[in-house]
Amino acid sequence: MKNTRQIVVLAAVVSLLSFASAAKPIIEEGFLLDGVAGIVRKVDKVDVWNFIPEADIIAGEKTWAAESPLSLLPCSVLEQITGLAGDDNEIHVRLWGLFTEYNQNNYLYSIYFLPIQEDVELKPAKPDIQETQNDNTETTEESVEEEESIIPAEILEQIRTNKAPDLKKFQQVAVVTGDVNLIGRTGYLKQRDKVKFFQPDAFGQNVNLHQYLLLPCNAFEAAERQMQKTPGRQRYNISGLVTSYKGRNYILLRRAVRTYTNGNFTQ
Repeated sequence: MKNTRQIVVLAAVVSLLSFASAAKPIIEEGFLLDGVAGIVRKVDKVDVWNFIPEADIIAGEKTWAAESPLSLLPCSVLEQITGLAGDDNEIHVRLWGLFTEYNQNNYLYSIYFLPIQEDVELKPAKPDIQETQNDNTETTEESVEEEESIIPAEILEQIRTNKAPDLKKFQQVAVVTGDVNLIGRTGYLKQRDKVKFFQPDAFGQNVNLHQYLLLPCNAFEAAERQMQKTPGRQRYNISGLVTSYKGRNYILLRRAVRTYTNGNFTQ
């Protein structure tokens, strides 16, 4: 009986270890994807896209394994990618992006991408045009370097040194993507049909009152915990990166601080 129990316990431990080794690691929010090559592919029957890297993504002591799908967040750059993917619903790219974390899952906010041309069989080059081909190759490489240099130098430096960027530097991301920063705006975090969004308030100001769907990230997760503690309408002062995807507005929160009203006054 004792031996039987030991075998059962050992089997349970092995099973847990196998599960843990198979589980995906949690990459710290703010880590920058370093122009990794892979496939962006649509999930069947829903407008959800994954990035499937060809190589391991090394993030400090953690590794996101090659061929492991990584969910892409809706944003303006993803809309460009899906447009190029067309009816094939997949495209081969080199991708730069910002990791986010929400409820023990990672997501990727796309910052920049380069389509990768699939391998094409080339005819043998003739000796008399070899020098011309070399010149064209050098020109092509220079063109690619110039194209990649659209990313701000500070972000490129963080990529090269494999350091996570300061999430407060959202302006750098905005420069690359064409998205905009929403800084110090007050409003309400609301939920409708299981969809959570930020609704700015006006307080007599002539401002845009678009609703912004909340993208999964640490700041959103923290705000959710606060909302669960205190039911009812809760007013927040928020900052974040505003983007759009197929006609809908989204926000990647950087900060969400609860505010309170005192009669006709607010703080």
